[in-house]
Amino acid sequence: MQPDERSTRELVLGAAEDLVVDFLYYDRKEDEDLPRGAIEAAISMGLVTEQEIIDVFAANLREGLR
Repeated sequence: MQPDERSTRELVLGAAEDLVVDFLYYDRKEDEDLPRGAIEAAISMGLVTEQEIIDVFAANLREGLR
């Protein structure tokens, strides 16, 4: 892998990590309907599973890449 390819790869994966932080924390800060901790609580209560959330992200990513 060339240096530029590695940099691009790291940037893409870093952006994906940022999405998770935004989804679970920063986007929840002022969200009245789904505040911080609500997603984790919904998982704990069995209202939604981690896999369901992963599946939605994966499906939308695949669609967006087409």
